Amino acid sequence: MARAVSLALILAGGLAAILSPLAASACPEPEPCQLPAGAYRALMPPDRPPQGVLLFLHGWGGTAEGMLGVARIVEPALARGYAVVAPQGAPRRDGDAGGAWNAVAEPGRRDDVAFLRAVLDDASARFAVPRGRVLAAGFSGGGMMVWRLACDAPESAAAFAPIAGLLWRPLPVRCAGPVRLLHAHGWRDEIVPMEGRAVADGRLVQGDLFDGLALLRAANGCAADAPDLHDGRGPFLRRFWTSCAPGAALGLALFDEGHRTPEGWAGMALDWFEEVAPPLTAP
Repeated sequence: MARAVSLALILAGGLAAILSPLAASACPEPEPCQLPAGAYRALMPPDRPPQGVLLFLHGWGGTAEGMLGVARIVEPALARGYAVVAPQGAPRRDGDAGGAWNAVAEPGRRDDVAFLRAVLDDASARFAVPRGRVLAAGFSGGGMMVWRLACDAPESAAAFAPIAGLLWRPLPVRCAGPVRLLHAHGWRDEIVPMEGRAVADGRLVQGDLFDGLALLRAANGCAADAPDLHDGRGPFLRRFWTSCAPGAALGLALFDEGHRTPEGWAGMALDWFEEVAPPLTAP
C-alpha cells in the first residue's frame, strides 16, 4: 500500500492498514494484539522488513490507538524502517478507556515490566521484528515507566529514550546496568519539572531527574559526574557521558518548551540509537 495512504490512516487516528500479511492475520483489524495481561498495537514499515523497533508508551490516560496517531513520532520511525509498537496501559479504573503504567511497582497492580517484555517477545514472534534492536521510549507517565524498565530490566531493550518522565521517590538504591539511555525534557515543563513535584495530594512525589542520572552513572561505571561531551546543534541542548563501561550510553537532551514531545525528537532519538545500539544482524 502506498506510504501516503498509510500515513493518512495514521493521521486519521485509526489503526493504520500497513501491517504485513502476517500481522493482519495474527491481529485482524481493527482489533489489537491480545496477551493475557493486556494488549498492544503495531505498525510495520510499508516497504521493507523492520530494521528495528520503536516501543512507545503513551502518557497517563492515553491509549495505544491514540499513540499511533501521533505523526511526529510514527512517521519518522516508519520512514526509517522501524516497526512501531504501542502497548496499552492498564485501565485507571473500571470502564476507563485510558490507561496508566505501574511505574511505582505498586503491589496488586499489573507487573508492567513483565507485560512489556511479553509484548516485545510476542511482537518478535508475530511480526519477525528484531528483538535485539528495540528502542523503548515513552512520554510523561510512559516515560516514567521507561525509566523503571531501564533501571530494573536494562536487558529488556537495546536502549531507552524517556521524554518528560522521571523515577518516583523514593528512588531505588541502585539501578542495574549497563544501560543505554537518552532522556529528553522540556526546559519549561511545569507538569513534570526536572526537579520533580508532589502529585495526588502529596501521596506520590516525582523524583529529581539529576538524581536519576546519578543512579545511571553509577550503574554504567562512568568515570565522572560531569558530562564529557556537549552538543548544542539544532533545537536540542545535549550532554553525554561517554567515559563509562562497555555497553553503556547516557545522555540528556533539553529543549525550550513545556510538557510535550517536541518536533524533531524522533529523528534525534533514532540517530542516537543507531550510534549506540548493536547493529542489525541477519536472521
